[in-house]
Amino acid sequence: MTKRIRAIAFIVCQSILVISLAACSGDKKQAAEEPVPVTVGNVQKVQDLETIFVSGTVSTPDSPAAVSFLVSGKVIFVGPREGDYVKGGQILASIDPTDYQLDLAAATAQTERDRVEYKRAEDEHRRMKMLYDSNSLAPNDYQKFKAAYESAEQRHDQAVALEKLSRKRLMDATLYAPASGYISKRLIEPGDTASAGRPVFEIVELDTVEANVGVPETDIHLVKIGQKVFITIPAFPKQVFEGTVRIINVSADPGTRTYMTRIRVPNPGHVIRIGMVAEAKIVGDQKISMMTLPGEAIVRDDQGATMVFVYFPDQQRVYSKRVKIGRFRGTEVEIKEGLSGDESIVIAGQDHLLDGMSVTIAPPSSEKASDKQRESAQ
Repeated sequence: MTKRIRAIAFIVCQSILVISLAACSGDKKQAAEEPVPVTVGNVQKVQDLETIFVSGTVSTPDSPAAVSFLVSGKVIFVGPREGDYVKGGQILASIDPTDYQLDLAAATAQTERDRVEYKRAEDEHRRMKMLYDSNSLAPNDYQKFKAAYESAEQRHDQAVALEKLSRKRLMDATLYAPASGYISKRLIEPGDTASAGRPVFEIVELDTVEANVGVPETDIHLVKIGQKVFITIPAFPKQVFEGTVRIINVSADPGTRTYMTRIRVPNPGHVIRIGMVAEAKIVGDQKISMMTLPGEAIVRDDQGATMVFVYFPDQQRVYSKRVKIGRFRGTEVEIKEGLSGDESIVIAGQDHLLDGMSVTIAPPSSEKASDKQRESAQ
């Protein structure tokens, strides 16, 4: 009797399990087939000036001024540090002037002795020449006085030149800023030994800077010397700087196949600094037609490729479509390849979609509608 009861209980449990699994499967199938609410929009077809966006770094129009001593010696003073602003003629550093002071004193004393000797020889030569001109002095005797005078004159000139050189060396023991600008490098400290010609400072001028960008070969035809360019610096996201194309290289970089282009940018506030990233918007003079979609309509597949979901009203389903995007125009992004322009595209709710999924169309939010109305008014 007990075995029979156990058998009946086992059959009942199996039946209940089968019924439960069937119910769960039906629930999942019903959930999978439940349409997902989405918002769709149309591809916008617009005309705009042909524009390219390139990026690069900020540099100076000219190489930084490398400042060095013209004489050598022990450094006893160093003034400004990196980042300090200096004016032209400002003292930057100095070396021990003692040796140059002694040299100048010796050269000055020698010049004075040679000057006295030269004046004596000059007076004697003048008298002898008067006698020679009056035929009262033999030519050979006159030539001796003339040679002595010329020799004294030569020694005097050499002493004067040596004194000038000694004075210049003493002056060169103090280093002055050749022009106004910012110290970008300080390569010497008090106690170091300065060598003649070895750079000890670098000075950069920031009144005008340059953005060095690489323009692709396919877009180089849009760039011309003197063309206006709009520059943005990520460090200053709310500012736009206006520049002018100064140089376009005639040969491409072999690694990137881009042409180096230098854009001169006025920088009166000195806010743009050397080495900053610069993004340039170069606008051509020809209008082109393009298709755009809201930026949020773009999603990426498992391989990282950009795609959109296209809505098919007859099936009430969406299917993914890979697209190639271009530049942004405000909140809109250019669609370069992948769409014909007549499709209905999912612009909201696409984050929860799968290929071939059933959807229902929801009206756009009031905020989105207001944005569209503003864009249409513009």
